[in-house]
Amino acid sequence: MVIVRAATIDDTPAIARVNADTWRTAYRNIIPAYFLANLSYEVRESNWREILLNADNTGDFACVAENDLGEIVGFAAGCPERTGKYDYRGELSAIYILEAYQRQGIGRQLVREIAAKLAESGFNSMLLWVLADNSACKFYEALGGEKVDERETVRAGVLLKEIAYGWKNTAILIDSSA
Repeated sequence: MVIVRAATIDDTPAIARVNADTWRTAYRNIIPAYFLANLSYEVRESNWREILLNADNTGDFACVAENDLGEIVGFAAGCPERTGKYDYRGELSAIYILEAYQRQGIGRQLVREIAAKLAESGFNSMLLWVLADNSACKFYEALGGEKVDERETVRAGVLLKEIAYGWKNTAILIDSSA
């Protein structure tokens, strides 16, 4: 049984670990191995600490998924849509689940929690960006995400394509067993 709850500052070391470890598995055939091998828990922890400390000013927030032992095995983050370019008010800015815990419904729980928290802030639509070569694209499509846009981005010196998925009404994510 996994519990999803709001993230706290004390969670940042575990969030950093999940973030870096999941990059290493999810992007192993997309981003160069040398880059993934050099990901730093300390840098990720500092980044997430900064995000959570500034949440009141930025509107950013995060939630974590804990296993039966109280270990954080996944997390997701949300915020107001960052570009202002789209007709979507909220954004799922990150979602990462350790490989051993994927395909168990945790991602759905995390997306539901982010959508609900965005709705509490008056954001009833949501956008997210994902690397086009990431297998998670199928997950977002299964949740009803519609392809909104695509763009090129550079990660670790490699030119990659990102796809934006959107939900015009996040109630379907919150109210259903999506």
